[in-house]
Amino acid sequence: MVDAPIEITLTRDLLDRGLSRYALARATREDSADLIRLCPGAYVRAADFRELHASQQHLVRVCALNLVDRVRPGAVLARESAAVIHGIPLIGALPEQVQLVRVGRAGGRRTTATRTLPGPADYEVVETEGISISSVAQTLVDLGRRRSLASNLASLDHVLRQGWVTKESLMELVDRHPGTRGNASMRRWIELADPQSESPGESLSRAVMIENHLPMPKLQRKVLDARGTFLGRVDFIWPELGVIGEFDGKVKYGRELTSGRIEDVIERERRREIAIEQATGMRLVRWMWSDVWGSQCMVQMLADAGVCATH
Repeated sequence: MVDAPIEITLTRDLLDRGLSRYALARATREDSADLIRLCPGAYVRAADFRELHASQQHLVRVCALNLVDRVRPGAVLARESAAVIHGIPLIGALPEQVQLVRVGRAGGRRTTATRTLPGPADYEVVETEGISISSVAQTLVDLGRRRSLASNLASLDHVLRQGWVTKESLMELVDRHPGTRGNASMRRWIELADPQSESPGESLSRAVMIENHLPMPKLQRKVLDARGTFLGRVDFIWPELGVIGEFDGKVKYGRELTSGRIEDVIERERRREIAIEQATGMRLVRWMWSDVWGSQCMVQMLADAGVCATH
């Protein structure tokens, strides 16, 4: 089981420190509460929890449930909960309840901490350190039937790039249950997925392009100068339109900041950008997370460079 990124405290530990059950209940109900109850018997400091991003928060919920042994016998971690354990990236809101499946059972069940849905008899399950969890392929198919294009591209691109599954194996899993709601969407997401996409931000950018009917770029192309010197790889390129696109998620900077200043890294990136424009004669458009979330910003930036909707 993956470790929680922050400390989870059990009820018995808090009571041992002299906190009464009444005081503990009050400490989690007030707007300015110091503690958040994740499930019966498990708490975290509110300040620590709120500093985590959504996937980490959900991971903490899964770890808390496992820590207090609240997963019912026969239940399988699934959907978003399985994704955070497998390390599959997700984009968008995540459920507050830990997601579970009961294989071969009918009907569902919901509590404040969990949501349990039925699963077919051939539901793919693996064991991870004694925890039953849906396989990577099964997790992707479950997510593909219910989450957005952007989230599914981020998940599929990553898993295909890692070589954990193939498109063919995913299609086979979808086809086992041809009448299942969401299959048509999942098949389309599989077709659109591309292992050359190297980050969730690039996957999200491609989702925006698809949804706004932009011509699809080539991904991760090398750029050489006139002497054949390697200048870099670009995220997106439209050779026929003379446009290069780069997603700037600051992660690239982070990889280089083992020493030195952020200003120096940005300056090197700007010199690289100028060299690429001079070598290719193309216009380079760079966008950030905020431009993609407000998708029309990115779309307008590309339109200004000549990458416009095809219909």
